[in-house]
Amino acid sequence: MNGEDRADCDVLFTYVPNGQVYSAPGGAGVYREATGADGTALLQATGELDTDSVTCMRQAVADALDEGATCVRVDLTGIAFGDVSLIDTLLDVQEGPARLVLVAPLPRRLHHLFDITGTTGRFHFEA
Repeated sequence: MNGEDRADCDVLFTYVPNGQVYSAPGGAGVYREATGADGTALLQATGELDTDSVTCMRQAVADALDEGATCVRVDLTGIAFGDVSLIDTLLDVQEGPARLVLVAPLPRRLHHLFDITGTTGRFHFEA
């Protein structure tokens, strides 16, 4: 299905070699690599993930779990803006069946968001 698109809700899915791109209104997006043999799924987010666009992150995680991911690595270095919807989504993933790892370092704005919400210590960060 490489190169084909499908739309569910407000998220546009584009199949690309070795993964999928999930696009949401406002230019937010998540690239999800196919889950590796070790059970790790890598998600790379870009743009602004807020109430109107965080659905693309939720769908990418759901698809990774459907593929059998046991670890979800989320790279937020391409995020220009995030609000508490993003934090809520990450907390939901954290409580799910797969291990959540956030790629460090966070962009300055997101680091501030994690600090003011008191959630920095609830996540596992790796370089």
